[in-house]
Amino acid sequence: MKKGLMYSALTLGLAPAAAAGGIFYNSNQSAEYIRTFDRNSAVDNADIVYYNMAGTPRLQDGWTFNLSDQMIFQRATVATIGNPVVGDNFYKSDNPVLFVPNLYLAYKKDTWAAFLGLETIGATAIRAWNGGLPTLDLLGKQLAGYGQTSTSAVIGADAYATAAAAGATPAQAQAAAVAAGLGTQYFPSQSYLKGSSYYVALRAGGAVQVNPKFSVAAAARFVTASQDIVGSVDGYCTYNQYNHDLRNHVRAVIDVAEKAAGFSGEVSINYDPVPEVVINLTYEMATPLDFKTSVKNGKDGGGLFVDGSKARLDLPQVVRLGLGYQMTPALRLSVGANAYLESSANFSLLNNPTFGITASSAYRNTYEEQAALEFTFAPRWLWSLGFNFNQIGQRQGSTLDISVPGAHANYMSEGTGLQYQATKGLKLNLGLAHTAFMNQYQNADSGDQQIAAAYAAQGVTVAPTKQYNKEYFIVAIGADFHF
Repeated sequence: MKKGLMYSALTLGLAPAAAAGGIFYNSNQSAEYIRTFDRNSAVDNADIVYYNMAGTPRLQDGWTFNLSDQMIFQRATVATIGNPVVGDNFYKSDNPVLFVPNLYLAYKKDTWAAFLGLETIGATAIRAWNGGLPTLDLLGKQLAGYGQTSTSAVIGADAYATAAAAGATPAQAQAAAVAAGLGTQYFPSQSYLKGSSYYVALRAGGAVQVNPKFSVAAAARFVTASQDIVGSVDGYCTYNQYNHDLRNHVRAVIDVAEKAAGFSGEVSINYDPVPEVVINLTYEMATPLDFKTSVKNGKDGGGLFVDGSKARLDLPQVVRLGLGYQMTPALRLSVGANAYLESSANFSLLNNPTFGITASSAYRNTYEEQAALEFTFAPRWLWSLGFNFNQIGQRQGSTLDISVPGAHANYMSEGTGLQYQATKGLKLNLGLAHTAFMNQYQNADSGDQQIAAAYAAQGVTVAPTKQYNKEYFIVAIGADFHF
C-alpha cells in the first residue's frame, strides 16, 4: 500500500452542524425553535429576527430582547467491518457541547422595526474522537512501515525461510510469506482527533409594514468562522527477529487553525391574507468564506496541512417558506420548508484528489420540511410539539471519516417544550429535541478500496467498509423580554 495514502485527506476537522439545517448551516437559532422545529411564520418573540424578519413590525411597540442557549448531547459512531488492517473496531465521539448561544434585539415603532442578531449559525460544535478514527489508525501503521516494500519484503522473507526450515513445501512457505507480509501484528497504532468550530453571524436590518397585510425586510450579515484541529497519530513497528531489527515509532502531531470572514445579505416578505394566517418567504444570499490555514509550532500532521494555504468553504444560499394558522385563540398550527442550495456553493476546500472526491459533484441541495402545533393550556402556559424531516445533500459515497462533513444521512427530528409567561413582559422557554439518522449506512472509501486491492494482488479477497451513525439530544433554554 502506498505510503502517505492519507496525505491531504484531512480538511478542517470534525464538527458538523447538529440537528436541523444543511451540511454546514445550523438553523437551530433559539429555544423556541427547538421546541417547535418551525418558526418561519412566527410573529411573537424576537427570535423572528432570524426566522421571519419581515414579521418584526408585528411585535409590540418598544424593545424586545431574546436570549437562548442550547446544550447538545451528541453521539457519532464509525464502525469498521471486514477490515483486516485496523480490525473490526467501533469508534465513537460523545462529548457534549453545553454553550451554543443566540441573541436578538428588536425595536418596533408604529409600522417599522429595526433589529440586530448575534447567532451561532454554521457548523458550531466540538467533536472529540478520543479513541481516534480508522483512517488515522491506518495512516499510523503506514508511517511505521506497514505495506512498504522495504519492510514487508524482510518480514515475508523471514516467514518463508522459517516455514521452509520447518519442512513446508514451497507453496506453503509462499503462503506463510504472504500472510506475514499482509499481517499487522507488528504494526500497532493509535490516534486522537478533536475538531472545534464556530460560525458567528452578526445580522442588522429593518422592516417596514407597507400596508396592514404586507411587510418587507432586508438585512446585512457579517460572518466570522474558525475551525481548530488538534490531534495525533502514532505508528509503531515492533519487528525484531532473525537479526532484522525494524523497530521504530513515528508520531505525527496536528495543531491547526482555519479562519475566515465574509459578508452577505437577506430579504424577506411577510403576508397576512387574513388575521389568522401568516405567510413568510425569506431569501439568504451565500456567504463567501475563504479559509486561511495557520499551523501552530510546525505541527502540520507530517505534511497534512500547509501553513498559509487558502480555500473556500461558503455558507450556501438558503430559501425559507413558512405558513402559520391561528386555528383558535388557544391553538396555532404551522408548516414550513427550507432549501439549502449547496450544489451551487463553493466548497472547493473539500476537493480531495487523494480520495477521488470533487466537491462540485459530491454535494447536492439539502431540503427540509417541518410542522408544529402550539397549544395554550393555561393562562400563562403554552405547550408545543414539532417535527422536522431533512433530506441531506451530501452523497453518501463522498463520506470520509476524517473530513469536516463527516457522515450525513436523512435526519428525523422531534421537538417539544413549554413557554411560560412569567410577567407581562417576560416569557421563559424550554425546548427538548431529538435528532438522528433515519438509517445508518455503509461506505467503502478509497482507503478501504486500496486495502482490498493490496490483498487482491496477493490472491486474498477482502471487502472492508465503514458504517456510520449519528444521534443528538438537545436541551434549550431561553428568555424573551419586552420593555
